[in-house]
Amino acid sequence: MILDLIYSFIATYFFALIMNAPRKSLVFSSLIASLGYFIYSVCVNYNQQLMGFFLGTLTIALFGELCARKIKMPATIFIFPALVPIVPGLGLYQMMLEFVQNDVYEALLVGIKTLSYIGAMSVAIALVSLILTKAPNKIYGDFKK
Repeated sequence: MILDLIYSFIATYFFALIMNAPRKSLVFSSLIASLGYFIYSVCVNYNQQLMGFFLGTLTIALFGELCARKIKMPATIFIFPALVPIVPGLGLYQMMLEFVQNDVYEALLVGIKTLSYIGAMSVAIALVSLILTKAPNKIYGDFKK
């Protein structure tokens, strides 16, 4: 578990570096990714993958938005690289593999499940963005300084 968190930190750090993120955002986005991956992996251990994708992304989006306000940078600089460790790439790969092997039924099953994970991630990002843009300054007023 600890190694997974370290791996997600390193993967996010270098992905953000490749994407030319500002130097002072690299460590923050990597820490956010490790926290989100921890939440995701706890949910997966309890056999709640969909909830893991949702709560992990919700955590990443929340802390990404808060760091963006604190450091005065766009939130996408923190959120986009931090999502890399929990993107359901294996499901997309398995779906394409099933299509290539002419097992359309299994490909559709895996594809629908993977799209539901991606949908949960999208809803989590939109929810955090909506709440923090519409929330009064009392909630996150300290982060604007």
